[in-house]
Amino acid sequence: MLRVVVVKEKKMYLTQSEMEIMHAFWQEDRSMSLNDLILASPDRCWKDRSGFSIINSLITKGLLKEDGYVHSGKTIARTFSPVISYTDFMIGQLNSFEGKIEVPQLVSHLLGEGDVDARDIKELDRMISDKKKELKDK
Repeated sequence: MLRVVVVKEKKMYLTQSEMEIMHAFWQEDRSMSLNDLILASPDRCWKDRSGFSIINSLITKGLLKEDGYVHSGKTIARTFSPVISYTDFMIGQLNSFEGKIEVPQLVSHLLGEGDVDARDIKELDRMISDKKKELKDK
């Protein structure tokens, strides 16, 4: 299944393998070599041999970057990290829809289904107050 993501106002499509790799990076929250990625993804749909081509595709799409090197046995391996956070990725997913997103319905769903605590509610209240002031000043 292809997923649409908007990065820098440009739509792109991600394969299931690309999504799995991005999820592994977001979950691990650290730079990883291909070997680290393989170990962090035991139930992956992609083959070990295709790892670098998928990583290179994600680099080309601007979602991953090469950020260092580590010793891996007798060789040196490149490490990679995400350029975009999971939250920014999901916002891009929402923004990629052609139709208008119903904000009250979205917030209602997130409040009902999400892991929301009192601190989150306080932050939402602050954001709503700020937006009310901004709209009033217009």
